[in-house]
Amino acid sequence: MKTKSDITDYIRPLVILAAVIFPIVSAQANPIEVPEKSIIPEISFLIGLAILIEVICVWFMLRRSRRPRFFILWLVGMHLITYPSFMGLLWLLQAMRPAFAVAIGEGLVVVVEGLLIYAMCWLIAPANPTLPRPTMTKCWLASLIGNICSAVAFPILFTVFKIVERSGSG
Repeated sequence: MKTKSDITDYIRPLVILAAVIFPIVSAQANPIEVPEKSIIPEISFLIGLAILIEVICVWFMLRRSRRPRFFILWLVGMHLITYPSFMGLLWLLQAMRPAFAVAIGEGLVVVVEGLLIYAMCWLIAPANPTLPRPTMTKCWLASLIGNICSAVAFPILFTVFKIVERSGSG
């Protein structure tokens, strides 16, 4: 009978989940219409800023909880899995109404990111061990608020980018 749990017992299900959610088709996903002039570098920069805003919101929500060292870098790294997975899911759901597909995708991203944040805060050595560990609910709430901030920030950043682009070319 095994009484002491090994770290691999906790990580194995997360790896399996990542392997299931991270489809190869994410490389084919493109939810943004690209006009004649390619704006991929600019869009990538705006997406990166929106993700940074999300990361800051999550960090702010969990600032009084036990977190691993370099928590912001862990959160950015988490998006290397969740963002391509989101794009792949949108590609798989492209036959649906776009708003419905995005809502399903964002809902799954909130749930998965909340689980990953919870796992990070519980399994990785904390920066300050005296703080209380966050609950699953608090991690999901932080993920939800971070995703809302990111979703609200992206169109604003895109509008600012368009205004700056027009003023620079005129």
